[in-house]
This record gives sequence, structure tokens and C-alpha cells, in this order.
Amino acid sequence: MSKAIKELGEQLFTTKLYTKLFQTQTPGKRIAPPQANDNKTKAPLRLDAGEVIGDWKNVYLQVNSQAQNEALAKFRKKNGTDAKLASGKINVKTSEKEQEEAAKALWNALASDAKKKLG
Repeated sequence: MSKAIKELGEQLFTTKLYTKLFQTQTPGKRIAPPQANDNKTKAPLRLDAGEVIGDWKNVYLQVNSQAQNEALAKFRKKNGTDAKLASGKINVKTSEKEQEEAAKALWNALASDAKKKLG
């Protein structure tokens, strides 16, 4: 479980996927990793966009439907595929210069909440 969280965090920042947090998405659409059939098993976690209220976008960390990790599969089975493992907000008006720092703060909070829920 910690490995899946760590891997998604690394992917967000090494590939600069975090910049998608500041782009416009329809609520419920995936932010990261990119949606692809093989990502459902390769990437057991995903970030989905929520509604934007004012300048703040809700962001949800969710378990992919095909996640193989035991703790993640157990969470999904108990809570359903749309259950939020963690949620947070990010200011979509954050300057480009400050986006990575803001994204890291959001990610750290999401990862911490997810680890607590999974035990």
C-alpha cells in the first residue's frame, strides 16, 4: 500500500503530472495517471478531479478498479470503486512558480490521509 502511494507521488513529480492539478477537468475525470486500460493494473491509485468552488478544486485519491494490492483491494471491496481514499483542495490560480510546492503540500496530505485509512 505504501509502495503504491509512493509510486504515484514519484510519478506526479518526476513526469510533471502535477501541473494537471491546475488545469480544467470535468468533475469525476482523472487527473493522473493518464487513463489507459493497462494503467488500471499498473497504477492501483488515481487522482480524480472534483468540483471547483471559487478558485479551489477538490481532488480525490481513489483506488483503481483492478488494483491488485491486498490493502487497496480490501478497501475497494468494502467501500466501492468510487470511494475516496483521501481528498483535498488546491488553488487553481496558483502561480506557475509556486505550483510544484502547492502540489507537494496537497500530495503529502493525501498520502498521509490514505495511509491512515489503510492502516
